[in-house]
Amino acid sequence: SMLDRRPETSGLLDTLDELEVGSIAYSPLEQGLLTGRYLDGIPEDSRAAGDSPFLNSDAVTEELVGRLRTLNGIAGARGQSLAQLAL
Repeated sequence: SMLDRRPETSGLLDTLDELEVGSIAYSPLEQGLLTGRYLDGIPEDSRAAGDSPFLNSDAVTEELVGRLRTLNGIAGARGQSLAQLAL
């Protein structure tokens, strides 16, 4: 996803290229973070507001929200939603 760049930095993409195989993105919208839903904080009815082991309130930091807002601005300048930009 746009928030987790490990496939690029770990050498995974180079290996896939060498083996001439593709990959399928897992969680390209980063558990909903890249949908725009968390731009103004954690919605009460969201997964992050609960006790999800994958996304919780501790993960939605001010730094992360700032990154989401920056990406949302880029998306808006391109006439896209944040989710469209992410995909």
